[in-house]
Amino acid sequence: MLFPPPKIDVEPGQPQPIDTRYGLTYEIPADWKNDHGASSGWSGEEGHAVYGSVGSFGYRSCPEKDGGWLAISGVAGSRDIDLETVATERIRDVEWIFDDNAGTRPTVEYAAPVWFEIADRPAVRISARITDIPQVSGCEPDAARFDIVATPGYATAQTMVLMVQVNEGAYDVDVADDIIATLRPS
Repeated sequence: MLFPPPKIDVEPGQPQPIDTRYGLTYEIPADWKNDHGASSGWSGEEGHAVYGSVGSFGYRSCPEKDGGWLAISGVAGSRDIDLETVATERIRDVEWIFDDNAGTRPTVEYAAPVWFEIADRPAVRISARITDIPQVSGCEPDAARFDIVATPGYATAQTMVLMVQVNEGAYDVDVADDIIATLRPS
């Protein structure tokens, strides 16, 4: 499957499910934008992090930055089957995602990996709290939370990665818990 399944329409005010091309579905809050067929992410000198099946809140909320958002979710695939390695590699992206491209790094506090199950299959979650974020455009948050979940994919990749990033103060950071709790086979 090269593309995500069709968008699932729901009644206004209801959580919005997003089917992914990895055979898993997750839900975003009703007030988020469902861009199930879009991809988004970051690129820098140290790499790129691209996620598809995107949900977002507050897109273009800062006129100084083209395309910024206040909260975002998305998925990616990996051929690696070591879930903890995949999650660790993806969570470490925050070090360059939130830098200023001149070597100034944010302060990052990583939580210990948390193992759980999704439909009787293993999953691991790693969270990071990012502070002291260099202010490049005036749109950067003072702090952000970034969560990664890695779990076996059902289609197109050995491992599916779910990412949820929330700017503190812009949206309740606990929304990551709510989104992650909805992960299930499609």
